[in-house]
Amino acid sequence: MFHKPRGCITARRDARHKTVMDYFPEEKRDVLFPVGRLDKDTEGFLIITNDGRLSFDIMNPEREVPKTYFFWALGEPCEEKLREIEKGVRVYSNREESTSPAKVTVLEKACLKDIVGYLDYEDTKTSLRRGAMPVFSGTITITEGKKHQVKRMLRFAGNRVLYLKRLEISRLELDPRLLPGEYRPITEQELSLLIC
Repeated sequence: MFHKPRGCITARRDARHKTVMDYFPEEKRDVLFPVGRLDKDTEGFLIITNDGRLSFDIMNPEREVPKTYFFWALGEPCEEKLREIEKGVRVYSNREESTSPAKVTVLEKACLKDIVGYLDYEDTKTSLRRGAMPVFSGTITITEGKKHQVKRMLRFAGNRVLYLKRLEISRLELDPRLLPGEYRPITEQELSLLIC
């Protein structure tokens, strides 16, 4: 169980960017690999393993393993559009298929200036100029992992994701004691929550 920080990419190696494997001892970097991926600007729960079967079980689209994210998004939540997301929406112009159904929960409404601690540098500069702009937080659970999927789904609803963190894979939650960049072994009991 690895708490991926923002600013690193989900890869084993990269000549230009820091990777998730840079947080592990050098002797482990050729043995372990990340399961799935999180965007460079996304933080949260990532599984690092040497178990190919586990990776297959989690990543196999037919298994529809749920992944839950917490987000802050710019704008007001549009209930009608969020309900459409829950049914599945077409978010890729070059593809005919819609996303699988998702579960969206709105948690809190605020202003941009209230969430500066969650923002990256560019958004922080914007918040100083447009601090009264509305934002809202929520959770979204998806069973797919297409490129930028959560961001695209919320863009469909007229919102821009400002902060994104994966909280849960299957029924296993990210250990809240793990700080970004920290990791720990998954217990046998926790493993049973991952594979059902």
